[in-house]
Amino acid sequence: MKYIDQQLSQKILTIGVSKTAFGGMAAVLVSYEKYFEKFRFIPTWRRGSIGVKMWYFFQAIVRCFFVLLFDRRIKIIHIHGSKKGSFYRKSVFIMMAKLFNKKVIYHQHAGEFQDFYNESAYKKQIIKIINHCDKLIVLSNSWEKFYSSIGVSQQKLSVLNNIVTPPASVPKRQATAELHLLYLGEIKDAKGIYDLLHILKTNKEVFKDKILLRIGGIVIEGDLDAFIIRNDLSSFVKFEGWVSGAKKTECLEWADVYILPSYKEGLPIAILEAMSYSHPVISTNVGGIPEILHSHENGILIEPGNLEQIKNAILFFVEHPENIPEYGKNAFETVQPFFPESVFKKLSAIYQELLV
Repeated sequence: MKYIDQQLSQKILTIGVSKTAFGGMAAVLVSYEKYFEKFRFIPTWRRGSIGVKMWYFFQAIVRCFFVLLFDRRIKIIHIHGSKKGSFYRKSVFIMMAKLFNKKVIYHQHAGEFQDFYNESAYKKQIIKIINHCDKLIVLSNSWEKFYSSIGVSQQKLSVLNNIVTPPASVPKRQATAELHLLYLGEIKDAKGIYDLLHILKTNKEVFKDKILLRIGGIVIEGDLDAFIIRNDLSSFVKFEGWVSGAKKTECLEWADVYILPSYKEGLPIAILEAMSYSHPVISTNVGGIPEILHSHENGILIEPGNLEQIKNAILFFVEHPENIPEYGKNAFETVQPFFPESVFKKLSAIYQELLV
């Protein structure tokens, strides 16, 4: 079903990373393409060499310029962005859109934007760029408060849930001797994955016959395979590499509990996907996560970097498997406002507001 019809979608030009990129922003753009009757999109970045990245950025500028010059139907530029280089690249498109007198939506996805802002020597310029936009979309109420606190006009702010498409059906898993634990995300310290592995390394005798952990993601930091082998975790920890499509579905259907012990987040697509598969979640009280994750209702909320809490949360589900179906049912109910019909109803209202 198309939730943004052609009459509206032909007025929208979307700017963002390549839909083949890794991460939550790309996943959102893939979903948008699915539910727009006519999805007009220009990619500005993809993984590759510096030359590839520069070429993508250059061609995006040229394409955007000519679309805005010749297509009078375009009224709104919907720009999806992140932090650091992404923010500064997108500022070029913000300025170009204003040059052509178009309405601009800046859709901020970065869970680490606050650190980027706090560490920047150009805070005034960052706020000025954001306030050039007609609307700033953020992923949670906590992020709305942050942007308001640093000087973004409250009238420009809107909270829009990330979108997740629920599975058509989830096969009922048979009870197994081990807890099936799943991590999907970038492999780097800020995601807490090495905290998780450290807990398993130092409590190997506790966990090796009680859990199976599958890890899916792209390695950004460290050598995950070497860590698993060096610490003799191979019997119950498996690295799948980057997973998508049917492989990702298989991992989600296999899992009992999803875990993401991250230090910085907006509101992760991976958590929403896990909840849509009726999985309890273990994650941290950062970004928008506490707005949807409630301890001993639909999962367990922990402090980032607290290894003891990670250990105890896993042990809870090992020792109380009877709670998993109830928590999973609650997780599915929690995530329903993130399903397409609800999200696109609000996005359509944002578009219509700017078109008045």
